[in-house]
Amino acid sequence: MVKVTALRYAAIGMAALGLAGVAAASTVTVSDTGSHSDQTTTIKNTNKSTVDNDNNVGIGNLNFQRAESGRVEAEDNTTVSGGVGSGNASNSNATDTSVSITNGGAGVGAGFWGGGNDSVSYDTTGSHSDQTTTITNSNTMSVNNDNHVGILNLNLQSAKSGNVEVKDNTTVGGVTSGDASNDNTTTTSVSIHN
Repeated sequence: MVKVTALRYAAIGMAALGLAGVAAASTVTVSDTGSHSDQTTTIKNTNKSTVDNDNNVGIGNLNFQRAESGRVEAEDNTTVSGGVGSGNASNSNATDTSVSITNGGAGVGAGFWGGGNDSVSYDTTGSHSDQTTTITNSNTMSVNNDNHVGILNLNLQSAKSGNVEVKDNTTVGGVTSGDASNDNTTTTSVSIHN
């Protein structure tokens, strides 16, 4: 009795890794056996891939603004002429946040799923001989993608124009209060490809 056993085990542990494929080959040739002989060939191909992507993204944009023009007050004056006013108060804020995450590993090539191109041949075996061939192909892929994205955009604005008070005056010219202005622009972009 002739027994040939070919065992191949390919274990691939991948973390964000792309492979072109596992394509190992086994070749078994049995020849010139005697009569009443039994030939058994067993080939086992095992391909295993594990991909684990953990992405944690935290974004916080905080903007605190306050603009307040000055107070203008004209009181108990005989004559006020010309411009009496406060200047402008202005705030401006611009925030641009972009996060891009690309994880590979799931796109394993077609060769990974192959059977290994195995070849078993029997040549010139004796009379009353039995040949048994067993080829087992096992392909396992596990992909686990955990994406956690937290975004906080907080904009607090306060704009207050100044107080203008004119009281008990005989003649009053221009009394003005300046402008108070706030400006905020926030752009957030998150792109994840697993």
